[in-house]
Amino acid sequence: MFFCQPFHTLLLLFLGASLILAAAPETRSSDPNSCPVLACGNPGIAGLPGRDGRDGAKGEKGDTGLQVKGQPGFPGKAGPAGPKGNTGAPGQKGQKGEMSAVDTVQRQVAALEKTVQTLQAEVRKIFAMLGATTVGGKTFVFTGQTHNFASGKALCSNAGGALAVAMNVAENTALAAMAKRNGKQIYLGMSDLQTEGQFVYLNGQAVRYTNWKRSEPNNLNNEDCVVLIPDTLWNDISCDHQTHIVCEL
Repeated sequence: MFFCQPFHTLLLLFLGASLILAAAPETRSSDPNSCPVLACGNPGIAGLPGRDGRDGAKGEKGDTGLQVKGQPGFPGKAGPAGPKGNTGAPGQKGQKGEMSAVDTVQRQVAALEKTVQTLQAEVRKIFAMLGATTVGGKTFVFTGQTHNFASGKALCSNAGGALAVAMNVAENTALAAMAKRNGKQIYLGMSDLQTEGQFVYLNGQAVRYTNWKRSEPNNLNNEDCVVLIPDTLWNDISCDHQTHIVCEL
């Protein structure tokens, strides 16, 4: 009890002083660093933020910006082929072109061939007048001329034929009859000029049919050509010998 009385007295004094200070008017101090007793306390806690203000008015439209064209992209994949269209109308016929050198030569060759065929026909007519014999697919024409082997070949070749040759019994018999009718032997289209003893036709093929006279060919005095005598037999003879020429067509 004795201890609590002094503490109670001090509390009453502190409360009384506080009331006096609160009631007294505010006085300013000449010291700029001084402050009122109540104003110099610690700062308070910051308040809550205020609400957002209203949206402002819409501004005017600005100028158009620069329009820069970008780089082109990569080409896409090719699409499927479309249906085939209808055939168009034929165009106008073009002008006739100039004849090329090849065409000119071909025309000249054709003209020459026609001329040769005409001459061959004329020669056949002449031969027919002198007498002709047909055996199988061959026609033998007696020319009525006598020549050596080389000249006789040229005569028949120029007429579009060849020097007559018997390749079977029927042809040999027909040629022998012509030789007998004119009384003289005739050349056959064969020789062994290239290789002695190996007789070949004018085209180089080996002779297949023969009708040699006994002991022939004997190559007497270098006999490389062949003649057909009227009795149907063959004999080798010099190619320079002059005798009748029969052509086959």
